[in-house]
Amino acid sequence: MAKILISDPIHEDALSQLMQSSHEIFDHSENKDGFENILPIVDGIIIRSATKLTSDILAKCGNLKFIARSGVGLDNVDLEKCKELGIKVVNSPEGPTRSVAELTLGLMIATSRKFGITIQGTKEGNWPKKQKGTELYNKTIGIIGTGAIGAMFANYCLALGMKVIGYDIIKNQSLVSVDNFEYSSLENLISNSDIISLHVPLLPQTKHMINKDTIDQMKDGVILLNASRGGLFDENALLDGLNLGKIAGVGLDVYEIEPVSSNNTLVNHPLSVTTPHIGAQTSEASRNNSMIVTQKLLEFFNKFDK
Repeated sequence: MAKILISDPIHEDALSQLMQSSHEIFDHSENKDGFENILPIVDGIIIRSATKLTSDILAKCGNLKFIARSGVGLDNVDLEKCKELGIKVVNSPEGPTRSVAELTLGLMIATSRKFGITIQGTKEGNWPKKQKGTELYNKTIGIIGTGAIGAMFANYCLALGMKVIGYDIIKNQSLVSVDNFEYSSLENLISNSDIISLHVPLLPQTKHMINKDTIDQMKDGVILLNASRGGLFDENALLDGLNLGKIAGVGLDVYEIEPVSSNNTLVNHPLSVTTPHIGAQTSEASRNNSMIVTQKLLEFFNKFDK
């Protein structure tokens, strides 16, 4: 019997499955009282994005064997320390695929039609009817990262009659032979896309991959989208690009520092369309993520009970 700590809220169906298992469950998802006292004895932990499993925290987890991250990003887990300690780490990249792809599609439409200006202006009674956006049909979109989310978003773009350029270190075979889709170098994608959307993890080699130098190589009037991880963009360079007219608009669901402050200049920019990291915040994605990692965790520990 394993001791399992639930550190962040999970879907009720997954919680019920855990409670019905043979394992001892400590639910501290809503109340962190006594949280650190439990760390030395737990065998497994279920987290979302709120819990930060730093090197210092992991050092206190003397029995920890398994971390289940409900969701995609693993930047809140010290993976090097986990490797050193022999802790297995899993996530659920397949869980929020459709939800994040749909949100990215919404950000693209909203940004191309200048919703940052028109929605706020309408609410204020300014009636900004003369703001002209741009159609998406026949535009070229560059998608950096063609895993599950990037590939689904690519298909949405193709359905709109767009041309899609993809870049990834591993080609997604489901896209290779698709009409109006092509893989290219990152340099070609950056310089030839009307819209660029990022779908990659935040790693040392991807941090600020969109910066002043890469923005300078882009088309004038480019639109940038990010519903992946905030640190992929150098936000100061992004703001400069907006103010100089190089960038026509940005659609953002993620930021370098979250939550953002009310005086964040990039978020408040009229050409920004922003949401508060809600890519996976649908009832479907929430259940998918929780059920996927719960199943992985139970499979891991149940084999020791046989």
